[in-house]
Amino acid sequence: MKTKNAMRAAGLALAALGLLLALPLAAQKDFNQSEKETVEKYKRARVHFLKGGEYLKKGKLDKAQQAAQAALAIFPEYAEARLLQAEVGYQRAQYEEALKDIEAAKANFRRFSKLYEYSYLQYLELLRQERDLVDKHINDLTMQLTMSPPNDEARQKIEDTISKDKQSRDTLDAKLRSPIPEVLDVPADYQYTHGNILFKMRRFGEAREQYLAAVQADPRHANAWNNLISIHFASHDIAGARKYVQEAEASGVKLNEKLKQAVLEAK
Repeated sequence: MKTKNAMRAAGLALAALGLLLALPLAAQKDFNQSEKETVEKYKRARVHFLKGGEYLKKGKLDKAQQAAQAALAIFPEYAEARLLQAEVGYQRAQYEEALKDIEAAKANFRRFSKLYEYSYLQYLELLRQERDLVDKHINDLTMQLTMSPPNDEARQKIEDTISKDKQSRDTLDAKLRSPIPEVLDVPADYQYTHGNILFKMRRFGEAREQYLAAVQADPRHANAWNNLISIHFASHDIAGARKYVQEAEASGVKLNEKLKQAVLEAK
């Protein structure tokens, strides 16, 4: 299981909201309370999810299931917890339920991917507002120095404040120049788990499509490559299997050696 990469990818959606919350309170006045609550629910649910992932690694399926359910009780849209539940169902051979869970996990991930993009755009707008406030403060202080020159001590304090404000403005400008991150695609592990479930349900054509999506999302996903090659080999599509052997190795993937030799030696 590669939950770490999946967790990192999906967590960016909530991290974008976290960036918003990190801004000064003055810049948060238009930030929806529901979005703040989403971040807090995510943080609480993630504690259970992480425990569940450890239980799954140790084969403690009951505890992993309980942890996934606890996370989903707090945050029903939590894609990683739904993925964890799908993996537990897969290992228990409860394929119908696992299929529902992986489909829900992917749908929730896509929703948060869109939220990530929207939240980042909101974040940039709040940065612009913050920059405008800093710029206005600099102009007001500069005008104050011009219109009614203070004594030397007061002037020094105002000039120090202007200098700090300019540094803050430069920092905000640098953040505003940063490129908008791309909207996240569904991670390879979601596609891989989906493929495994469909394979066990003997829906081989659909499983193939999921494994193909997995290696497109992560060209170094060895397990997905091996399964994709196996499906073609088992269906006597030797040319297709060899094609994917070449593509996998071109991506730097170390394949199952027995499978590779069987494909290359097949006639």
